[in-house]
Amino acid sequence: MSRATRTDRGLRGGTAAEGTGRAGNSLTYPRIVEVVTGSGITQAELGEAVGASVRTVQNWAKGEATPKGAKVTRLLDLGYLIEQLKSAYTEEGIGIWLHSRNRNLDKQRPIDLIVAGHLDEVLEEAERISGAM
Repeated sequence: MSRATRTDRGLRGGTAAEGTGRAGNSLTYPRIVEVVTGSGITQAELGEAVGASVRTVQNWAKGEATPKGAKVTRLLDLGYLIEQLKSAYTEEGIGIWLHSRNRNLDKQRPIDLIVAGHLDEVLEEAERISGAM
């Protein structure tokens, strides 16, 4: 498979997605939006977290647009957060965790911290939970 073909499919050489050969697991922006919103973060919360409107998030989800600039990094970071949490929780559990007060986050809700731009604090807690630290 050529580099151009891999890139067209949203894959880069050496990714886990490339090895699966299944479109449902391909690394694309619509798939990342699906993973994030399928785990308890609404499109409105996702938009707030990355600095985009709900309409923009909907366009990403449909593949009609792609994030640009800092929005790319924020979206990918949220995808990473969800992947960390998947090692400890079900999708329903992730949604509950994101919206519940957390004693390790000064009794704040992870989703509120994410929207306020404090994703790194939430990532640290997620990595602690998943055993990655």
